[in-house]
This record gives sequence, C-alpha cells and structure tokens, in this order.
Amino acid sequence: MLNVFVCTEHCELLARLIALQDQKQDFHIQGFSSSASLDLAFLAREEIAVIYVQFSLIEQRWRQWLDALQTLRSDHSIHLILSFSSLNEAHMAILLRYSIEDYLLEPFDVRQLYALLHRRQDMDTALRRQQEEMEGRITALLLGLMIPSHLNGFHYLKTACSVAISLPISRQVVMKNIYSITARRCHSTSSRVEKCIRSAIHAADMPNSYLQLFHGDPTSRKVIMYVYTYLKGIV
Repeated sequence: MLNVFVCTEHCELLARLIALQDQKQDFHIQGFSSSASLDLAFLAREEIAVIYVQFSLIEQRWRQWLDALQTLRSDHSIHLILSFSSLNEAHMAILLRYSIEDYLLEPFDVRQLYALLHRRQDMDTALRRQQEEMEGRITALLLGLMIPSHLNGFHYLKTACSVAISLPISRQVVMKNIYSITARRCHSTSSRVEKCIRSAIHAADMPNSYLQLFHGDPTSRKVIMYVYTYLKGIV
C-alpha cells in the first residue's frame, strides 16, 4: 500500500483521487495540503512514499521547499511528482536540478496521476527482482568454489562481488574501493572485510579445476574478478 501526500488547491482533483483510492485500494492518501505546507517529521512518521505537488503552490518559494525536501527524499526514497500549468525552460531546469522524473501538465486526468504513483513502485519491484536474481547467481558461483557459507567472509565476499558487478565495464575495479563500499554496506571496516574474505577463501576446499584457473593462488582479487567477468559476460 502506497502512502501518498497530496498538495493541491483543486478540490475536484482531490475528490476524484479519493474516489480512485476507494476503487483501487492499492494506495492511501495519508494527508493533503492546499498550501503545500511542508512537515518533514509528519512525512517521515507516516512513511509517505509519494508526494504530488501542484507547482503553482510553491512557485514563489520552490528553491526553499525543494531543498528542504531533498534530504528526506534521499533518506526515505520518496517519489516526487510535480504538475505545471505550462512548462518552460526554467521548469525543466528545476526538474533536472532535483532529478524529478515525473511531472504532469494541467489539466490532467486523475488516472494519469495514478499511473505515475505506481511507476516508481513498479520500477523498484523490477530492480529488486534483478538484484535478487544476481545475488542468487553470485551465491551459486561462490558455493561452486566450495567457500564455506557459514563464515562472515562469505557474506562479505558476496557483497563485494555485487559491488564490483554494479560498476560499469569502462571503470577499473579497484579493490580498495570495493572493500570500502562493502564495509559501509555491511556496517563493518575495510580491514575487517578484507581479512574475513581472505580467511574464507583460504578455508575453501576448492576443486582442482578452479585452483588451476587461479594458478594455484586464489586471492581475494582473483575470486572477485572471476565472478565479475563471468556474470558480466567478459571473455
């Protein structure tokens, strides 16, 4: 269920959105404002996922309003939708500056707004499925190397491989950066991550075919690069 906050002075639009809420029952209007008043504590407490704003309500204070919301958007992944009576270069600059992908031109049908409410959720669901599939493939490769899965190093190694794969092919894989990002994700330190990964690899009863692949020396870098090149499809 999506929690939505609506900022509009158009009572008819709000009424239609409420009617659609009752019909679809897959989103909930948790609050609304006809003046676009911004209560960050309320938005965080009510776990607001989407905010729709009629831009004319904040036009005289858009910079202050959007700057105040920006941190909350980053921390809580809030999806922001703006609507404009007309679109000009200044409006486009605002959309680009604040990375706002979704907007509407007024007047619009309430179903257009409904579609945008769920667009980010659909994208997040698809991305989550891709990440879960990738994690499964990484796990299978590491288990194939006979790395003990009960060790902390296995978890760190799996995360490090995921970090490496997320990098574009054009970027060099720097192990120091990989360890640092992995440590942040796992609430650990770079030195502990590196040590645990090395210990887990040394504890592996690795098949001879893989030992030959690693020239008898399966280092952390070699293992991560093996997973990286395999899943990136690099020959």
